[in-house]
Amino acid sequence: MTRIQTLFFSLASCLFILYACGGKGYNLTSLEGMNAAIDENPTDTAARFARARYYQTKGKTDSALADIQVLLKTDSTNVHYFITAADLYLMSNKTRYTRQALLRAVSLNSEMVEPHMKLAELYLYVQMRQEAINELNEVLKRNVKNPKAYYLKGMIYKESGDTSLAISSFLTTTEQDKNYALAYEQLGLIYAGRGDKRCVDFYQNALRINPSNSLTRYNLGYFYQLQADTANALKEFREITRLDPRFPYAPYNIGFIIFEDQGNPKAAIPYFLQAISAKPDYFEAVYMSGLCNEKLGNAELAIRDYEQALKINPDYELAQTALVRLKK
Repeated sequence: MTRIQTLFFSLASCLFILYACGGKGYNLTSLEGMNAAIDENPTDTAARFARARYYQTKGKTDSALADIQVLLKTDSTNVHYFITAADLYLMSNKTRYTRQALLRAVSLNSEMVEPHMKLAELYLYVQMRQEAINELNEVLKRNVKNPKAYYLKGMIYKESGDTSLAISSFLTTTEQDKNYALAYEQLGLIYAGRGDKRCVDFYQNALRINPSNSLTRYNLGYFYQLQADTANALKEFREITRLDPRFPYAPYNIGFIIFEDQGNPKAAIPYFLQAISAKPDYFEAVYMSGLCNEKLGNAELAIRDYEQALKINPDYELAQTALVRLKK
C-alpha cells in the first residue's frame, strides 16, 4: 500500500463501525453475519456496505468493489459509497476512477471536508499541484485550523522547490497541532539541507512525539555527522541500533565513522556486517567490509567482499577499482 493509499484508507476506516449492527439481530462485525444478512435480504444496504468495508480491510479490492457497485446502483446519492469507491479504485491504482468518484462525492455534498481532502491527496500523488492547492483551500474554507491541509500544502510547495512557503506551511501545521510529527520532520529536512543547525530542534520535536522513528533519528545523526559532530552522531546511530536492530543504515554509519574518522578498520567491520545482515543487498556495506579487510592486510577476504558487492551492483565503480588494485 502506497503512502497515498494509506492516507485514504485511514480517513475512511471509521465508517465501518457505523454499520456494525444490522437488522434482525445480525452481527455485522463478522463476515458470517454480513453474508447471512445479505442472503436473507440482498437489498440490505447496511450489511452490504459493512461487507465492502470488511473486504477493503482484508485487501480484497475486487470483492469490495463488487459490493460497492451494487450499492451505487441501489442509491447513487450516498456520498459515503462514492468515497469508499474512490478508496478502492486507488487501491487498484485506477486514479482516473478515483477522481471521478471523489468529484461525484463533492457534487453530492460540497461542504463535506473528506472528499476535498482526498482529492487534494490524489492530485498531489499525480503531480497536479495547483489542483491540489485548490482543494486544500476548499478544506481550509470549511476549517481554517485543519493541520493536515497546511501539511499537504507544505509538501506541495516543497516538491515545487519553494522551501520558504513550505516552511511557512509546516510551521502553521505545528501551530494548529503541536504534535504533528511529520511537519517537524519536514522542517528538519529542509533546514538540514541548508546546513542550518535549527534542524536539530525540529528533529528532536519529531522524536519527542515518536521516539521510535528510526528514519528521523537517522536524519538527525546524519546531520551531526556532516557537521563533524561525531560524538552526537554516534549517540543517535547507537540509539537506533538499540531500538531498531534491523535498521541497516545506522550500523553502516557507525562503521564508517569508526573507519574514516577513528582509523580503526578492525572495530568497524562488525558494524558493516550488521548492516549487511539487516539488508543483504547493501552493496556499499559489503564494499566497506572489503575496504576494512584490505586495510587489515586480508586481501582474500577483501577480494571476496568486492566481488560480492559487484554481484549485487555490477556497475559499482569503487568495487571495480578496488578489484583491479588488488589483482595487479
